[in-house]
Amino acid sequence: MNLDNMNFGRKFRKLRKQNGLSQRELGKRLGYVNNSYVANIEKGTFIPSEKKLKKIAKTLNVPYSEIKDLLIEAKLEELGVKEPELQALIREIPKMPRNGKKRIIEAYLKIKGRFVKK
Repeated sequence: MNLDNMNFGRKFRKLRKQNGLSQRELGKRLGYVNNSYVANIEKGTFIPSEKKLKKIAKTLNVPYSEIKDLLIEAKLEELGVKEPELQALIREIPKMPRNGKKRIIEAYLKIKGRFVKK
């Protein structure tokens, strides 16, 4: 188990509970006979495949993008990025136009230069 999986598992559990489903009920809706599949996700044993995550999103009646955001947040938290504003920025970067990305890089390099020890 790695921290990334555990962070995702906690976020996944919260999403499941927000939808009012038990582990067993979600497992059954996903085609499993018991709750072990869902329990293992929540414990951080593994992260399901993209195909399974899409099925889970449909079952929970949430957009797949919400599940992907949980994965991104978990990875960022593992890397020490806990500020919601930074997490949002990182999620938005792929959607930005090229000149927007360039401006972010320029700003980062300018800020980084202030903290470099000479």
